[in-house]
Amino acid sequence: MGKGNRTKKQQAANVLSGTGKKKNAGKKREMPTWVGTLIVALVLVAVILFSTFCILNSRGVFLRNKIIVKSEHFEVSVPMMSYMVYTEYQDWVNNYQNTGYMQYIKGEGGDGLSTSIPLREQNYSVTTDKTTGVTTTVTWFDYFAERAASSVEQVVVLCEQAHSLGITLTDEELAEIDSAIEMVEWYAAYSGYTTSGYLSAMYGKGVGERDVREMMELIELATKMTNLKTEEFKNGATDVRVDNYYQENKDDLDIYVDFISYTFEATFTPVADSEEDAATKNEEAYEEYEEKKSTYEERVEALESCTTAKEFCDLLIEYLKEDGATEVEAVQKQSDAHHINYKRDEQDIDLEDWLFDTKAPVQAGDTHAIKDKGDEARESDDNGGYTYNKTSASYTACFVLKPVHRDDAYLQNVGHILFKTDTFKDIKDASGLSKLSGKTKELAQSLLDKGQTVSAENMAKALVDLMIAEGKLVTKTTEDGETYYYMDKDAFEAYAEVYTEDSGVFYENVKRGDMVSEFDAWIYDDARIQNEVSPSAIKTTYGYHIMFYNGHAEEINWRASAREAITSADYEAWYKTVSAACTIDVTADYWGKIN
Repeated sequence: MGKGNRTKKQQAANVLSGTGKKKNAGKKREMPTWVGTLIVALVLVAVILFSTFCILNSRGVFLRNKIIVKSEHFEVSVPMMSYMVYTEYQDWVNNYQNTGYMQYIKGEGGDGLSTSIPLREQNYSVTTDKTTGVTTTVTWFDYFAERAASSVEQVVVLCEQAHSLGITLTDEELAEIDSAIEMVEWYAAYSGYTTSGYLSAMYGKGVGERDVREMMELIELATKMTNLKTEEFKNGATDVRVDNYYQENKDDLDIYVDFISYTFEATFTPVADSEEDAATKNEEAYEEYEEKKSTYEERVEALESCTTAKEFCDLLIEYLKEDGATEVEAVQKQSDAHHINYKRDEQDIDLEDWLFDTKAPVQAGDTHAIKDKGDEARESDDNGGYTYNKTSASYTACFVLKPVHRDDAYLQNVGHILFKTDTFKDIKDASGLSKLSGKTKELAQSLLDKGQTVSAENMAKALVDLMIAEGKLVTKTTEDGETYYYMDKDAFEAYAEVYTEDSGVFYENVKRGDMVSEFDAWIYDDARIQNEVSPSAIKTTYGYHIMFYNGHAEEINWRASAREAITSADYEAWYKTVSAACTIDVTADYWGKIN
């Protein structure tokens, strides 16, 4: 009960009990009956009006009239902005909550975000100016509010542009928003909430369906405007402009090197002094270690003297066979030593410094040897003996196939079926299958029936086996005698619609680097064949992917990157102009009404 409500009721009680009567200096008069009746009636009316106010306020009726952002033709009310603030918050939590790093993301002097404490009661950062001594505190609410305000400003600017061009939402686009609202209503009911109660709980006091719908409509219109301008600027990124862009920005596009590199590594691990015959064993191990170092040094020097890639590869295979590898194993290791379209990633600094040296650029056919002899494995002690230290030495030989260049590979088209690691990691027995449904649940049950563990990897293997058993996944042979798995695209899509945990199955025009590295490596392997399916699932940080190769696109990587850069620059220049011409008023005092 509000303070005003309690006061009014107390006043009514005082009147009825007589404690609220005033004493006069003269003779005390009796209050007429009609006066008391009127007071009681007025009090009851006040109580009803206040209750109605509280209900309307909770539903955002009054907040809806408070406009926090306004342009010539568009307005964003407090509840609409509240929806945006808490959308920013929820998106942030969804992105970081399962990473294990959420608690460490914070500003200077601040605290990590807690999802159980109101945003206004948590500090994102607390900083003190060294000159003035003024301390500035930014709460987590301030952090998300700033992000929301920036997004809303862009939305309003774009909506004003759409209005000036007569662009509106179609019936189909409005119907998509209707579907999104229906999903909210369904989920609210599923969770045991009314729609208004659910929206208020998720997006702040006073946020209702009307506010969400209006904000969605603005966002949809802004998105439509963005897409239209982006397409316009993309068409303006002609081949001539792309070629000119390359000439002016070679350092941004010439970022790959093709080379062969192999490292021989010798390690020395001494036995403990307490071990029997420790000195003898250590001395023998030391001599063996030194011999390996000498051998590896000679090898990289010999590889460094090679003049062709074939000579380098043949010699490397011989060395690998000397170390005990079979012919097949040696060839495979030699193949793995090829690095095509290698982009500097600061993993092997010495080698990368040589490969990407701009002052003395490498050329095709250049070779290089890097010798890291490590720390001393044996040192003299004060007693005329030795002490032995754990250490290692590495010897690397490198042959340049193609010096620094742009990425001339075509963009790729790919499909996949994803089994997420997190979905299956806690399924120990049949009781854990309750969170699965349909064919996925049946496939998991089949693993348990066979006595196998339910995991993302095993689910992917089981599906491949099922595809083979049902005759949809078959083996084919290339002209070179290499075998691979083949499947019709429609058949793969049919399986994906039933089993995949990704929102999409097929991806087109995938640039190198768009996907995680393992995914990227598979689709950009030169050995890929149209309609090829990976025989074993590709493991990534998300889970296990059954891959489908859908051929390459028409655009090549470096041209796509250049075209994107031109399009982005043109769009940013256009937005800067229209933004400067758009007047937006913000009522800062209304931010305090968002909770």
